[in-house]
Amino acid sequence: MRKLLGILGLLALLVYPCFVLGQTGASANCEQRATPPPMATFGGPTTAAPDHTEVGIAVGVFGEGFDAPPCVVDMLGASNWLARWRRGLSSRTDLGFDLLIASNQTILAGTTKAAMPYQATKGLRLEGGVGFSDGGTGRSVNADLAAVIGTYKHPENTWNYYASLRLGGSHGCNSLLCIGSPGPPGSDPPGALIPLGAIGATARVSDTTRFVMEGGLGEHISRQQPSSGMYLHISFGVLFNVGKDRKREVRRAPLSLLMESGKPQIATAPAL
Repeated sequence: MRKLLGILGLLALLVYPCFVLGQTGASANCEQRATPPPMATFGGPTTAAPDHTEVGIAVGVFGEGFDAPPCVVDMLGASNWLARWRRGLSSRTDLGFDLLIASNQTILAGTTKAAMPYQATKGLRLEGGVGFSDGGTGRSVNADLAAVIGTYKHPENTWNYYASLRLGGSHGCNSLLCIGSPGPPGSDPPGALIPLGAIGATARVSDTTRFVMEGGLGEHISRQQPSSGMYLHISFGVLFNVGKDRKREVRRAPLSLLMESGKPQIATAPAL
């Protein structure tokens, strides 16, 4: 637990400068922004079981709107695709990646992050991630922290529900991973801090498949904007749980099959 708290503390230090330190080389505009990490929770408070893999795909819409012109964006005016891969490391921890492609009439952006969730209890999961993005007109490094609660104490139920609080931050730059010299003044995408609350539900399709629907509402805060803006997202998708490879085991047949003519014989039967 101490190691986890240390990791979350380190991630918090990464998120904090994204907003508090600001970006002197950034200017407010509607076409450029430092893309945040994938913000969808996309599932309840459980983690992938040891040696199991969780794979998911989702589609959704999102929107951002600011109170003051000229940066007023039509809500739900953009679409996104989310792909997820996570691998169970222990009974409480997994490690994986999220990749999100977002687009509207003027922008096509891709953002990815590596995330490490920790299941504190059956109904509570903590999560931290770091990543980067390329928005075509600008790039960013980003990070997020989240807490997820839900009704996963009974996974056999058809429906389960969850809620999450997430804090995402992004820092814009001109070069990939923000490595290298800064660009000309005003050329860096404005950084942002996004607190987001989300609620969702999962429907059990089979032992290995769940349908997921989620909606979230938050604030888009940027030091380069005169006021905060609304951030909204809605998504639908499917999660698949792929079990570990099962080796065919050899087990002994019942004793009645081992006895023939009063003499014991060695026999085996393949596992079903």
